[in-house]
Amino acid sequence: MAEHYTFDTNAQGPPELIDILAMEKSATTAMDAIMQSESLVRAISGDSADFKSGLTLLLPTNEAFRRVGPIPEDLELVMQRHFIPHVVSLKSMTSGTTVTSYKGSATLRFWSKNDVVYVQADERELAQVRGAGVQAGNGTYFLVDQLFV
Repeated sequence: MAEHYTFDTNAQGPPELIDILAMEKSATTAMDAIMQSESLVRAISGDSADFKSGLTLLLPTNEAFRRVGPIPEDLELVMQRHFIPHVVSLKSMTSGTTVTSYKGSATLRFWSKNDVVYVQADERELAQVRGAGVQAGNGTYFLVDQLFV
């Protein structure tokens, strides 16, 4: 699926999220969903006034999409819940940290237990935040094991 995304080897400065995400093989379904939304593409490209303060993307894995079953009809809204319009570091994802996702689409609550970080979108199922995050010129992404439907 991800073969149509390419890394811009002629770019100046640090790569943007769109370039780094092109290489993330475990989240190609999420990338396909993001590429269907002009506002989300602008966000990961570093070309959105809505993300002046940076971007944290909680990128659902392909497995997260498989567990949901059929792709939700409101896919753009679902993906907006995974975008945070500022940088949230792994260190700040501690018990009680709460942020609002893009366009107020969800309230995200982070906490950690036994060195594992979790996030919950509103009252939806808990998602595990995987890894330490990948930094780009315009933000950071973390893989998560749930789709916030």
